[in-house]
Amino acid sequence: MGEVTSHPPLVPDGTGRYLLPVMCRACGQPTAASLCGPCHDSLGRGGERRLDCGLLVASALAHGGAARSLVHHLKYRGLASAAEVLSAAMVQVVPVGAACLIPVPRVLMRMWRYGIDPAGALSEALSRRTGLPVARLLARPLWWAGRAGPAGAMRGSPAFRALRTAPEGAVLVDDVLTTVRRGASVLTIPIAEVMELARVF
Repeated sequence: MGEVTSHPPLVPDGTGRYLLPVMCRACGQPTAASLCGPCHDSLGRGGERRLDCGLLVASALAHGGAARSLVHHLKYRGLASAAEVLSAAMVQVVPVGAACLIPVPRVLMRMWRYGIDPAGALSEALSRRTGLPVARLLARPLWWAGRAGPAGAMRGSPAFRALRTAPEGAVLVDDVLTTVRRGASVLTIPIAEVMELARVF
């Protein structure tokens, strides 16, 4: 006999029809919201840190629990709905006086492979919540062999190219710290308010 596939129970909509339940964006379990209770409770607050170059990085969420799963789904499964959930937390760290959102782009080969630009998706979702425009001021490189890892791990960073100078009040948006640092240096932002989705410890 073949394997029996389990489907989530249908939910009555009050009119005699049945609907598929909402699925938790992190764990996939049926829920009444974008995140189930356990996944929501696993979200840890991020924090702020200033890098040696003067860059202020504000993390919306700690890199663990449901936040880690959402980032993985966004980056490697191409689930744009994860960006919508994450952007709700990111709104809280948007600095006062922000003028625009600058996504740090994914390298072209990874875009082709996974079908999504995580920072672009996050910026667009955040733009819908804040009304801030998205300014694509960084040209993406073709390829980069590095990958995200724990703080202090040896890794390179993509060779971005600035398309034009970033305006005052620009906010860089990314999901990892290394590429944020590189993007800021290319845009020549001396003291920038930078938003990082989930700090990689």
